Amino acid sequence: MEVVEASIGLAPLMESYAKECSESGIPRYQDVEKDPEGHLSNIIRREKDTTGLPEGYLLSKTYYCVSDNQILGAIRVRQGTNDYVENVIGHIGYETRPTARGKGVASFLLAWVRDNAITESAIVTCSVDNPASQKVIEKCGGEYLGEYNDEMEGKVRRYRVTRQASIPIA
Repeated sequence: MEVVEASIGLAPLMESYAKECSESGIPRYQDVEKDPEGHLSNIIRREKDTTGLPEGYLLSKTYYCVSDNQILGAIRVRQGTNDYVENVIGHIGYETRPTARGKGVASFLLAWVRDNAITESAIVTCSVDNPASQKVIEKCGGEYLGEYNDEMEGKVRRYRVTRQASIPIA
């Protein structure tokens, strides 16, 4: 498995990933299979361009876990903060391809982001009804901060993950 930044070159792999995710009920991938290049272009634009972002949305960078010519998962790192990010959706959001769940993809992605894409610490949240995600976050050193109840998202568990210091090899 390797982690790669979002790029138009992933479009051929995005089609099957988006289709599988959409069919499993992940709304962010609805209709992406019809225009994977457009979807990836929008993701890349969200790294630098706040034009057209809904109120409260932040710039974000997206990475994908790729193995054997397939996207296995995606993870987004939001830049900056606001109350909605701090309490409801977190600085980091991720999902795993349904057929790749339970194979360590989410843990691999979250650990990679923790150690390579954040500078100090970040908030990660998950539904209280998602024990698999809770396990991933805790496995990656997530410090439990408490629960928050949001009218739209329901009750979420909040965690802080902190960048792990590099240990020099002697």
